[in-house]
Amino acid sequence: MAFDKLNRSNIAALWRYMPGQPYNWSSKGSVVGKAPRQVTPLDLPEGWVAPQLHRLLLPFGAANAGNPGARAELEVIGRGQFVLVKAEDLGAERFPNSFLCRVCCIFKIIQTGEPAPFCPTRNHGLMEQFSWCEVHECGHLEEISVPRCDHSCRAPMRLHNTRELQTSRWYWTCSHCQIRSEQPIVKWCTTCRAGRPQIMRVPQSSAYYPQVITVINPPTRNGYAELAHERVYAAAVAQSLGILPRGTEGLRLAAGGALADSALRQAEETAAALGLKQDDDLYEQLITRAKQQADDIPAWAAQVDALGRSPETIDAFGEECRQLGLAWDAAPLTVQNLLHGGADTPLESIYQQYKELFSQYKFVNVTLLRELPIAYIVAGYTRISGKAVSTTRRGTRTTTRFRFFPASRDSKFPMYGVRTDTEGLLFELDKLAVVEWLVDSGVVDAPGVNTQQDAQRWIYETVDPVTDAFSTPKDPVTKAILGLVHSMAHRTMKALAARCGLNVDSLAEFMFPTNCAFLIYANTRSEFTLGGLEHVYRFDLVDALRELDAEQRCVFDPPCRRDFGGACAACLHISEVACTRFNTVLDRNLLFGTLPPLAPTEDGSSLPGSKEDVRWVRYWGR
Repeated sequence: MAFDKLNRSNIAALWRYMPGQPYNWSSKGSVVGKAPRQVTPLDLPEGWVAPQLHRLLLPFGAANAGNPGARAELEVIGRGQFVLVKAEDLGAERFPNSFLCRVCCIFKIIQTGEPAPFCPTRNHGLMEQFSWCEVHECGHLEEISVPRCDHSCRAPMRLHNTRELQTSRWYWTCSHCQIRSEQPIVKWCTTCRAGRPQIMRVPQSSAYYPQVITVINPPTRNGYAELAHERVYAAAVAQSLGILPRGTEGLRLAAGGALADSALRQAEETAAALGLKQDDDLYEQLITRAKQQADDIPAWAAQVDALGRSPETIDAFGEECRQLGLAWDAAPLTVQNLLHGGADTPLESIYQQYKELFSQYKFVNVTLLRELPIAYIVAGYTRISGKAVSTTRRGTRTTTRFRFFPASRDSKFPMYGVRTDTEGLLFELDKLAVVEWLVDSGVVDAPGVNTQQDAQRWIYETVDPVTDAFSTPKDPVTKAILGLVHSMAHRTMKALAARCGLNVDSLAEFMFPTNCAFLIYANTRSEFTLGGLEHVYRFDLVDALRELDAEQRCVFDPPCRRDFGGACAACLHISEVACTRFNTVLDRNLLFGTLPPLAPTEDGSSLPGSKEDVRWVRYWGR
């Protein structure tokens, strides 16, 4: 088996054959992935993805704050102790190395390189691989530990009742003494010694959860230098406000302000190195010249500063805006382009309906991104759960430990990734309509905004950045806007999936909540783009939009709408493979309004129609 080969694409390998991931090797048994023998640098700069990686690890670091090891893992991103690579030569080794005789139940663990053993009785032939192992939230993955006989004899142990799925019914006996062991099957975790592992069959999805980030339209390593200036995040916010041009061009223009600040600091450092004091003429000349350069900072920087937010908040906003701004470099096709190309054709009448439908469903624009570069980065993995904190059915709170892949010789942790091209549809909501919806629902007082730019500026001044994919925002306005954008994205994915030739699980979302926008793209795991979203955009977008509010009910209504948070598996939930937030912060009440109160009670009061304090007005159809 060590010399067998599987031919898989780089994308398929990224999801199925990573180090530490158990999987089946043809029909010969189960294995676990090993670190590749050969890697090549991924054409994606580490500095570009560092903010996303930090946000990915932050919930795990917060959940394991009392664990020094977890804290050190979080600091890996800040120190730049990671490298983005593409695996060229993945390998695997047999796992688990435990074998069981189905006749006499003798259990044996061997070394990795050893061949499958024969039953010690020599009468029952080859033993079968026993594909059950210990798995724990800390990352522990080991064969089931075998106890010694209670009489300390060295005879092989037998494991009984293994055909029962409930491991509590399994038990050990000594093959020589025939005495039942008092040792339990599940013992304390030998890795963290802070809990008991679970016994599960591998491969199983809960034994390995890849922690993945998706990077939209990333730059190459050669093109990163001109976008890595200090004001890039503030410049991206300025792009969102309409002050700077969209795309890479606007970020490049903003570099002038960063260079001016750098010149001022350099002048001060030069004066200090020369021993010049503030009353020296040469010092005044150096500083005056540097200030003249700093005074040339364009008005966009002052407008971003006028938002009154902290630099950390602007950076968080800017990370989202930067990805949204660069999406406009992905060969965009707008409605105006369709009207121009479809003039004097039967499609012209269809395209003319687009603007009316955008207004009806409170969209400013819907744009097709035909050549959307995208990168998938597997930063590490978790076991048992993909979330930092989860709650069992008994109400027990458990924390999950994030695990990096084994470090290379230079002590840097590899993160495996793939760059590819796909297509996507970018939906931009009417920000004035969003603010009006918040006002009508009683969430905020009327801010008196009249343009899209004013509404966007008010959002930046009011909401908090959405940096945690696991937790619900505490700020009510942030939660409302995120819920609206997220619920609309799921609704749109289902409408598109019915027409683009892709299953809804083959689509994915990328949300820009503080920009009131979301991107639906083909979550391709192949090397080509099907073109289904472009087909919908050119020929079937009218029907796809009209389906958004065609059916407002759920089979579990009214309990779903009133008591389940307005979202369940029958209405808004999709596969967690396609959802970036694990089906959280979803609510149909945001789209269609809170249901009216129930019938009055005997005392004349009305029972509430929802557990929410806010009675939402419908966003669509107002």
